[in-house]
Amino acid sequence: MAIVALLGVIVIFGTPVSAGGRNAAGRAQKAARAKARHFYLLGAQHMATGDNAEAADLFRRAYESDSTYADGALEFGLRRWGVPSDTMKTPSESGESKRIARKFLAQYPGDLFPNLLYSSMMEQAGDMDEAITVLETLDRHNPGNTSVLQSLVSAYLDNRRFEDALDAYAQYERIEGSDFETLVRKVGMLVAIGDTARAYEESRSKIREYPVDPQYRMFLAQLYNFDAKPDSALKYMVEAEKLYESGFGGPVKIQMADYYRQQGDSVNYDAKVYEALLTEDLDFDAKRELLTYYLGDMVRMKNDQSRGDRLFEVLRNQYPHEPAMLGLSARYYAAKGDFKSALEDIDYALDQNHTDLDLWEQAMLFCLMEDDYDRARGYMARAKELLPEVPMRLYSLAASACMMDDKPDDALGYLRESLATYFPGQDLEKPLDQKALRDYLTTRNFQDLTSLYSTAGDAYYAIEDRKHAYVNYDNSLFLDDSNPLTLNNYAYYLVKTDDDPDPETLAKADEMSERAVAIAPDNPTYLDTRAWVLYRLGQYEAARDVMMRALELAADRLTEPEAAEYFNHYGDILEKLGEAPQAREQWRKALELNPDDKELQKKLK
Repeated sequence: MAIVALLGVIVIFGTPVSAGGRNAAGRAQKAARAKARHFYLLGAQHMATGDNAEAADLFRRAYESDSTYADGALEFGLRRWGVPSDTMKTPSESGESKRIARKFLAQYPGDLFPNLLYSSMMEQAGDMDEAITVLETLDRHNPGNTSVLQSLVSAYLDNRRFEDALDAYAQYERIEGSDFETLVRKVGMLVAIGDTARAYEESRSKIREYPVDPQYRMFLAQLYNFDAKPDSALKYMVEAEKLYESGFGGPVKIQMADYYRQQGDSVNYDAKVYEALLTEDLDFDAKRELLTYYLGDMVRMKNDQSRGDRLFEVLRNQYPHEPAMLGLSARYYAAKGDFKSALEDIDYALDQNHTDLDLWEQAMLFCLMEDDYDRARGYMARAKELLPEVPMRLYSLAASACMMDDKPDDALGYLRESLATYFPGQDLEKPLDQKALRDYLTTRNFQDLTSLYSTAGDAYYAIEDRKHAYVNYDNSLFLDDSNPLTLNNYAYYLVKTDDDPDPETLAKADEMSERAVAIAPDNPTYLDTRAWVLYRLGQYEAARDVMMRALELAADRLTEPEAAEYFNHYGDILEKLGEAPQAREQWRKALELNPDDKELQKKLK
C-alpha cells in the first residue's frame, strides 16, 4: 500500500526532488548566461582594440557557455561564417554558421545594427534572398528608417528587382525628400526596366522644380544622348550653358566638348575645350585631365598639332610655375618628338619639386630617346644628391644609358649599387640567395629585380663574360620565367657563338625562343632570334619563313645595325637553302649598312 500511495503522490506532484532540480537548473542557466555575457563583453573589448583573433575566440567561448545567449550567438556565427577555410566554407558548415547567427535575429528581429550587419554579410556571400528577408523584416519593425530603406534599395537592385527597388525608393523620397543624387538613382532604375518615358518625366519635373540649376538640364542631356537623341541632348546642354555667369560653366562645356567629339565635329570640340580651360569653376586638376585627354587623343590620331599647341598655351599661361603643368608640357613635347623642349620643362619642374619621382624617370627616359647618355647619367648623379632614396628604376635607366653608350662596365657598376642598396646578400656573379631574398622581395620591387638581372646578363655578355651572363639570365628567369625579353636575349646569345653549340644548349635556346615568340608573336626582334635558332638547328625552310615574317613586320622601323644583322641572317639562311644569288643580295644590303664588317666582306668574296 505504501508504494501505491507513493506512486499517487508522484503522479500528482512529480518526483519529490523535482522542485529542487528546477532550482538547480535555473541556477545553472543563470551561471551559464553570466559566463557567456562575461566572454561576450571581453570579446567586444578586444574587437574595439583591433584584436580580432582574440575577440573571435572569446565570442566562441560565449556561445559554448550558453548557446541561447543571442548576442554571443550572432557574433560567433558571423565570425565562424567568415573563417577563410575550405572546411568552414562547405554548404553544411556555412548553413550551421547562419543558423547560429540567426538565433539573435529570431529573438531581436527589429534590432537595427546587428541585423544590418548580418544582411550585409549575407549579401557579400551571395545569399541575396536571406539578405532581403532580413531587411524586409527590419523595415516592418522600423518603418520610416532611411538606413534600412537605402540598404533595401541596394539589395533589390543587386537582385535586379527594379520595381521593388522603386517602391522602396519612393518611401525614402517621402521621408528625406528628393535631390539631384536621388534623381540620378531613380532614373537609373527606370532606364533599367525600360521605362524611359517616366525617366524623362522625372527629369523634366526636376527642371521645373529647380529652373536655375543647370545640373538637371545637363543630366537630361545625358539621358537623351544615352537614348541616341543627340539633337535633344544638345538643346538641353545649350540651355544649361546659358544659366552660368560669364567665365563659368566649365562642367557643361566639358560635356559639350565630349558631345562634339562623338559627333566628329572637331571645330566645336576644340572651341569647347578652349572655353572650358578659361573658366573659373574648374580647378587645375580638372583642366589638366581635360587637356591630357585632348592631347593624347590628338597625338594618337595624328591630327594637326597646331590645334593642341594653341590649347596648351592657354593652360601654360594660367599655371606657368605649376610642376604638374610642366610635367604635362614635357610629355606633350616628347609625344611630338621634341625631347629638347621636353627636358627644358622637366628641369624647371624639378627645380620646383625635386621629390616627384616621375619627373626624374621622365627626364632619364627622354635623354635615352635623345641619345644623350651623358645627360641621363647626370640626372642620376643629381638624384643621388637630392633624393633620400634613389628608386631602383633610376638605377636601371642609368645602366641602360651605359649599355646604349657601349659602356657595359659602367652599367654593371650601377646594377651592383642598386643590388647592394635594395637586396643585401645578393651578388651579380652568383645564383640567387633565396633565403636572403625573402626579407627584401615584394610585389612592388619584384619586376625591378627581374629587369636588373636581365640587364646584367646583357652587360656581362657585352664584356664577353658568358659564364656570368648566363648566371644573371638564370636569376632573371627564376623570378619570372615568362619574361620575353630575357628569354629572347638568352636564347640568342646561346646560339650566337662561333663554335657549334651542343645539343643540350640548342634545345634550351629552342625552347626559350619559342616561348618568347609565343608571348609576343609580332615582335620582329624575337622572330629574328627564332629564325636564327632554327638555322642553328638545321631547320632552314622554317627559318626562312620566320625571317621573312620578321622583315615584313620590321619594315622601316629598324636601326641600321639591326637591319644589317637581319639581312646578314637572311643571307645565311638562303645560302644554306642553295639560293646563292639571293643570299649575296641580302649580304650586300647588310654590307651597305655596315661596311666595316670583315665577315660580310669575306662572304661576298
